[in-house]
Amino acid sequence: MAIIGAVAQSLARGPTGQASVPEDDSLQAWNIAFNILSALGFFLLTTVFLTALCSSRVKRVSTWYTYIVAWMVFCVPPFLIIGHQTPLDPPPSFAACVVDSALMYASRPFAAFATLALLLHLYLNVSTRLRNGQVRPEFVLALIVIPPISYLGMLLYTLLLGIHAPDQVQPEPQGFYCHISSTTPAIVGAALVVFGTTAALLVEVLTVILLWRNWCAFRALQRRDEHAVSLSIIIRISVFGTFPVIGLILSFTTYTPNLLDRIFPVYNIILALLPVAAGLIFGSQMDLIKVWMFWRAHEAPLKTEFGPTTSAGSGVPFFSSQTTTMDIN
Repeated sequence: MAIIGAVAQSLARGPTGQASVPEDDSLQAWNIAFNILSALGFFLLTTVFLTALCSSRVKRVSTWYTYIVAWMVFCVPPFLIIGHQTPLDPPPSFAACVVDSALMYASRPFAAFATLALLLHLYLNVSTRLRNGQVRPEFVLALIVIPPISYLGMLLYTLLLGIHAPDQVQPEPQGFYCHISSTTPAIVGAALVVFGTTAALLVEVLTVILLWRNWCAFRALQRRDEHAVSLSIIIRISVFGTFPVIGLILSFTTYTPNLLDRIFPVYNIILALLPVAAGLIFGSQMDLIKVWMFWRAHEAPLKTEFGPTTSAGSGVPFFSSQTTTMDIN
C-alpha cells in the first residue's frame, strides 16, 4: 500500500502536496522542457510506428504496435493545455482540463500494461521456441487487448468522475497537466501502474533466468532456426522495460512535503523522457534506418521481430501462430 500511496501522491498532489509553487520563470522553464520532450517523444514514436506499419521491409509483432501506441498516447496530455500552464497564463477551459486529466490518469496504466504485454510476449516466445513450440494465438490476442481495455476503462472512469464533480478538476499546482483533486482516480491509476511495472520486472527476471538455464540451447537455437529470438531484441526490450522503475522509485519522494516542489518537476521530466528513450531505442534498428535511407538500393527484408506480425505485405494474419524472422540489429 505504501508503494501505491507514493505513486498516487505523485499523480494527485494530495494533502501533502500543497507546498508553495516555484517562481514563475523556473516553473515556465520546467513546463517548456516537459512540453518539448513530450512533443519529441510523440514525433519519434509516430515516425517509428508509421514506418513499421507502411513498409513491407519492416516486420513487427502485434504487441509491439500496441506498445508503441501506448507510449505515443503517454505523450499527449500536455498538448491540451499548452498556453495555460503557469499562473501568468489564462486557466484552461473545463472541457480541455477534464479531458486532459482523463488522458493523464489513463495513459500511465496503458503504458505499464503495454510494456508488460511486450515483455510477456518475448518470454513466451523464447520459452516456447526452446521447446520447439509456438505461442498460442489466443494468448497473443489477450496480450493485445488487455492494455487498451485498461486504458479505455480508466479514461471513461476519470472522465465521468470529472464531469460529475467539475469543482475537483483543476491544473496541478505546477501546471504540467490537469488532475482531479480527489485521490480516488490517483489511487486506482497508481495500483494499476504498480501492478504492471512490478509484473514487468518479474517477467524480465524470469526471462533472464530462462536464458541463464538454457543458454547453450538458446544459442544453438539461434544458429539453426531463423525464427529464433535474437539476443539483441531481448536486450533492447529489457533495457527499456527497466526505465519506468526510475519513475516509480522517484515517486516515493512525493511522500516528503519538503522535497515535493523540488522533486516533482524532475519526476515529470523523467516521465517525459521515457517515450523519447523508447523512440531512440526502437527507432535505431537497422531495418528502420535502411528504409529511411531511401536513396540506397533496396535489399532483401531484414530479419526483425518475433511472433505474429501486422507488417504491411508480410502476409501473416494478425493473430496467427506463425512466426517471422527476428534479428534486431
